[in-house]
Amino acid sequence: MRTVKIGKRSVGEGHPVFISFEAGATHAGLDNAKALCKAAADAGADAVKFQTVRAADLMTADSKIEFETARGKQSESVRGALERRELSFDDWRRLKEHCDQLKLAFISTPSGPETVDLLADMGAAAIKVSKSDVNHRALIDYIARKRIPVILDGRERFEDVEQAARICEKQGLSDIVIMHCPSGYPAQHAGIHLRAIRHIKEIFGYPVGYSDHSVGTAMNFAAIALGADLLEKTITADRSTEAVEHYMSLEPRELAGFVREVRAVEAALGDPRIIFSSRVNAEHRRSIQAKRAIAKGATIRLEDLDFRRPGNKLPADRYEEIVGRKAARDIPAGEFLSPTDFR
Repeated sequence: MRTVKIGKRSVGEGHPVFISFEAGATHAGLDNAKALCKAAADAGADAVKFQTVRAADLMTADSKIEFETARGKQSESVRGALERRELSFDDWRRLKEHCDQLKLAFISTPSGPETVDLLADMGAAAIKVSKSDVNHRALIDYIARKRIPVILDGRERFEDVEQAARICEKQGLSDIVIMHCPSGYPAQHAGIHLRAIRHIKEIFGYPVGYSDHSVGTAMNFAAIALGADLLEKTITADRSTEAVEHYMSLEPRELAGFVREVRAVEAALGDPRIIFSSRVNAEHRRSIQAKRAIAKGATIRLEDLDFRRPGNKLPADRYEEIVGRKAARDIPAGEFLSPTDFR
């Protein structure tokens, strides 16, 4: 299984889960984006992710997107949602510098070659390819030539994700993470399909991440248990904001608790080989004891034996060595037996 370096952290099996907070869809300008980065860093996250997009790069005709809010279903213009995420190139550089000061890896999704160039020039820790661009071969090839770690959204068909990975490999780039990303704003539990995480790992041999689009945090912990190496969870300054992706996001006050719980879950996963070791203290086992007085030379029967704690004498599982043997001495009732007490 490959390991990928994002920023100063290694991502993959045997390494702590990489935690990336997504602020690209929910920030409200540079100052708000900086505040979300500060909250992520204070909570102990490894990275923040944005969307360095320009609506004009992505669409000519507008459409609507539906999403949930605290007040029920809403919809808004896709172009409007994208334009709200735009910052000037200078502002993106300021935000990246802010992340550097916070020792937070900066990850972003570009919308075209110019924003790819910007991310490369800024020294982004990784570039994420969005779900709508996984089959955009020319863009993926352009990204791969930058030799920056690539995160592939896994919502496209298997063939498209595989082809995207092969394009990167052809350019000599093997620093690839493949994300399991359920659809929906928010994703419904029946549509999350967490078991796909193991399958993706087996097929590709690359680290696999989980991008959580569900309400709450429970799915992240299940994803860790199923092998997720990277978590991406959306954050917002205010979950009640009536715009796409806020309702399923975490607020700053919740981030530190989320990080603590992630670390607790990964610590609890432990070592699967533990089943080959005893976890029972010897004092809590039973030893073999004389249930009644046994005369020297008498044949020892099972009904002559009892089994009591502590287990630091002749262990209970050795009783078959004793039954049918002769007592080597007079053994008082209640006395624990030793290997020299029978012949």
